[in-house]
Amino acid sequence: MENTWATRDLPVLDAMVKYLDDAVGMTIPQLRDIAELVDLDVKDVGKAALALESDHLITLGKVMGGPGAWHVDAVSGEARRLVGQWPTAEQFVDEVTRRLQAAADEEPDPERRRKLRDLASSAGDVARNVFVDVTSAVISRQMGGS
Repeated sequence: MENTWATRDLPVLDAMVKYLDDAVGMTIPQLRDIAELVDLDVKDVGKAALALESDHLITLGKVMGGPGAWHVDAVSGEARRLVGQWPTAEQFVDEVTRRLQAAADEEPDPERRRKLRDLASSAGDVARNVFVDVTSAVISRQMGGS
């Protein structure tokens, strides 16, 4: 069986997320719109949409007339994380660590610079797993998860 994630499903998901984000509720993308954006046949976009729907990444509205007329009602938070629109907890921790290190590099006071570097090191090393767990819980709670 062929792996379709990178060549079909992910580009379709990315286009769906971007389309819905850009439209801001003004229009619902039909799969024919997505096919044009990703330069794929509507039939292939339909296959991708069914696969994405089966994993609860999108909510797909199916109407008569074939997959070109089907529409994407919504995308999940996980879909947004998969395409990089929303950060994962790991990405968030990496960004915080990077910013702490940058702040340390800019800090003129030696003691504050040392503390910032220690904090960046802790977030990037031993405390990372705990920090990721806490951040995941906070992100999940803010996104309406349990």
